[in-house]
Amino acid sequence: MRSFFLFFAIAAILLPLSGKALADGSVLPLVLHEMPKPNYGVPVPETVTGKVTVTHGDGTLSGMAKVSVTDGYSVVKTDSAGNYRLTPNADAVFVYITRPSGYDVTGLWYKPLAAEADFTLEVAAEDENEFIFVHVTDTHTSGQLRSQEGLSEFVRELNALRPQPRFVVNSGDLTSLHKALVTSPEVGQRDLNSYVGIMNNLDMPHYNVAGDHTDSSYRMADFPRGDYRCGKPLYWEHLGPNFYSFEYGKIHFMSIDSSYHLGKRPIKDLEYPTLEIQPMHTAWMGEDMSARSDGTHIITSSETDLAKECPGFLDMAAEHDVRFQLTGDIHVVSEKKHEVPYRTGGALAGCWWNAKCNQLCPDLNPQGYLIYRVVGDKMEHFYKGLGQRVAMNAPRLGAPWQGTVTIEAHVTQPQDGEILEWSLDGENWEEMSEVSRPFYRTLYETDIDTTTLPDGQTTLHLRSSVTGETRTREFVVANSRESLGLETDAVLAFSTAAYSQRPVAAPKGNVEVLFNDTVVGQVTPDTAKDYSFPISAESLRKANIVRFQFEVGSDGMYISSPVLTHQQQPLFDIRDHAVNAIKRAHWGDDAVRWGGFVVGEGNLLETPFIRKQDSFCFVVETAN
Repeated sequence: MRSFFLFFAIAAILLPLSGKALADGSVLPLVLHEMPKPNYGVPVPETVTGKVTVTHGDGTLSGMAKVSVTDGYSVVKTDSAGNYRLTPNADAVFVYITRPSGYDVTGLWYKPLAAEADFTLEVAAEDENEFIFVHVTDTHTSGQLRSQEGLSEFVRELNALRPQPRFVVNSGDLTSLHKALVTSPEVGQRDLNSYVGIMNNLDMPHYNVAGDHTDSSYRMADFPRGDYRCGKPLYWEHLGPNFYSFEYGKIHFMSIDSSYHLGKRPIKDLEYPTLEIQPMHTAWMGEDMSARSDGTHIITSSETDLAKECPGFLDMAAEHDVRFQLTGDIHVVSEKKHEVPYRTGGALAGCWWNAKCNQLCPDLNPQGYLIYRVVGDKMEHFYKGLGQRVAMNAPRLGAPWQGTVTIEAHVTQPQDGEILEWSLDGENWEEMSEVSRPFYRTLYETDIDTTTLPDGQTTLHLRSSVTGETRTREFVVANSRESLGLETDAVLAFSTAAYSQRPVAAPKGNVEVLFNDTVVGQVTPDTAKDYSFPISAESLRKANIVRFQFEVGSDGMYISSPVLTHQQQPLFDIRDHAVNAIKRAHWGDDAVRWGGFVVGEGNLLETPFIRKQDSFCFVVETAN
């Protein structure tokens, strides 16, 4: 791209990271520009006027009509000659524009609030009906070397993609500063410099949401707790306004910051942020939505679901065609389909401050990011693990294998002659079949007749024929209906009122509990309680499957981890066991009891502690 929307080479400064030699290339040099800063302490002008012009190929300028100009509180449109007049809010610090589809901003898109401010556009060089963008979230850049190396690896990966993405959206937690603003301003400066400096190596613009781990104790004397601007000045000075919009193709993107330090949320003697968008910002959102260009619909970027954190959001969304939300915060890849659907983008960080987590997110996805392809107003996407080209898409970890199962996988940016191969023993390999070539990937499938395999846990290996990059995943073969002939009964237990499970969600209708396709009990509607079902010895097989049959098809519930206890030995589902290992590594032993699973078709929320899963497998190893 000829010009960036967020970052401009005004006075580039290359700063090496302290204590880290760059000879090995693992951490990119910091590219920092002198960015516009608020005029702290200067009286707000009564009126701001200016002009938005377009540069033509012959060097001439003309006024640009219908461009949105804002101070972050109200929005005005330029007239037919490109002129605007804005009455700024007394708390405003910037005046800025919304990038219109088909145009790039040359120079600055935001400026310190002043009586006069002009902006210049040029016709974009690339068609915007079809494009690719990246949604990354929870980068958690800090003084820890792994975070800087990981962010650098992300930048290199994106720069190497062909075609290149047009831009990157980061939906929050750019850094790992303490939510309660107890981190020193010096550390805040260091960490935000690291984030911005590494991201400025991208060959494309990046648009950011602060997130509650990016707010800083910098300038708290000027903006103390109780002031809704508290914690924002360091972000302003590096990245500009924390509420803004831009347009690309048929999409009006909005970046929404939901973190406020109002001194109203004490936790263990610390003041944590209030996560509810305040009235002055909901008012701006409504004006910005109303001012979007004709023919565009809206996608928002925020830390979490705005239906939960923005009063009146659903009404605004219905009125202004808000179709989708890009979210983060919870470090999992999940989506929720309700009035305004959203998809969380995993976490680039995974948990890179804790090596015991093996760089996995709490849902066992690798640290990574989402890549979207837009054609007109249609979108498709896939999740890419950082540093990974080979991915196993289905079935999920620990899924029961019965009869013939289909394995689905892909390789990103395939090389000449590259194919995917599979193996059950890691020694004998067979080719997978290519099925399609969507953007950036080649998709592969293979069918496996599991009836030729012994019941119990098995491991599948996938690898690239060129690079040898390998993925492995465990499954449970469960074809046999023969009893193990045990003499001791077992007990299946779970709860719909689990410890630290928030919120509790019992089913609305009756739910039958099936053990190896036989009903062993029921879950009571609208009741949170503990359940324990006896399982006869003759019902036990080598591989056992627990499922739930809902009376109401759209029903769902939260349950704790199901446990099958036999001869005083607790047995767990493979995926459950793996998730608990990450919980334990991340939050300690107590975390194993937190949360559980979403079961059924109900529109229930996934969190770092609650995964969606409808069947559970228990392998019995001991026979009498």
